[in-house]
Amino acid sequence: MSLNIGRKGWIGIGLQTGFQVPAAIADYVDFTDNTLIGVQDQIEVDHATSLRDKLAGTIAGQQSSKGNLSLYADSIKLGYFIVSALGTVQTSSLGSGVYRHTVTRNNSNTPQYMTITDDRGVDRQLYADVCVDELTLEVGTDLAEAKTKLVGNFPMTTTSGVKTTTSGNIFSFANAQFAFGTTISGAQAATPLKPHDFKLSIENNAEAVFAHSQNSPRSINYKEFTASADFTLYFENTIDRDAYYAQTKQAASLELLGNGIGGGFQESVVFNFYKTSIQSFDLETGLDNYYAEKGTLNCEFDAATQRTIDCVITNSKSLYI
Repeated sequence: MSLNIGRKGWIGIGLQTGFQVPAAIADYVDFTDNTLIGVQDQIEVDHATSLRDKLAGTIAGQQSSKGNLSLYADSIKLGYFIVSALGTVQTSSLGSGVYRHTVTRNNSNTPQYMTITDDRGVDRQLYADVCVDELTLEVGTDLAEAKTKLVGNFPMTTTSGVKTTTSGNIFSFANAQFAFGTTISGAQAATPLKPHDFKLSIENNAEAVFAHSQNSPRSINYKEFTASADFTLYFENTIDRDAYYAQTKQAASLELLGNGIGGGFQESVVFNFYKTSIQSFDLETGLDNYYAEKGTLNCEFDAATQRTIDCVITNSKSLYI
């Protein structure tokens, strides 16, 4: 039998209309890391049998799937994971084949499920009811990369899917800008800061819930929601230090702005933080290095807008779900 390297594998993805309603493949995701796998919790039968041997047998226990899936920040494919992580998407046409997708954090403990088809050359499996336990978006001084931690139902064999290579463009550090403001529009209009390392983290605390009559989950749910960000930039003024000392609440926006896509629009992925506070602030340096400030932002719920975080995606994708 011939061997296959990981680069020959492919992932197909689609958003589901409900739990245990697998979706057809809507797009194919080029990934940088894929550890999604079925998980079988083996239950030991270890009663006394008049022998010294501890293990008399095993039976099947809880069955689910989990793993990590990472991808470069593609202006189209990243949207599927953002929609699952936040939960609700509304799409509007801007004309000229351009669409704007506004993704908001809903208040439901029921996730926006995905179906992922995973082909590894030797096998092809369908993972239904997959949701995003954690999503991080990291921008250093190279390509922007999204990393997801996934939880889903136990896989099944499938024959569906023929890999295609269409996609949006990939964002790099040159496409990124971040700024604070008193409002979201103010943050987007402000002169961007110049971080050289930024990491956005969204956590849903996903859990597969089990009950009697079946080995697979009765449901897969989100628990509490948190969002935060870590950033590093050179220490050129005392604005962030003073905001930390005073615990000043600020709006903020992280924008990935890409190529023109028609009608005067450009592809973009914009995360808006409606009320932030600087949780920690440190100055790091070596004697031969520049002073750099390293901060951690907490994203708080803003009562005025009824939001903590949202994401606005502009691209040529007509509909995610």
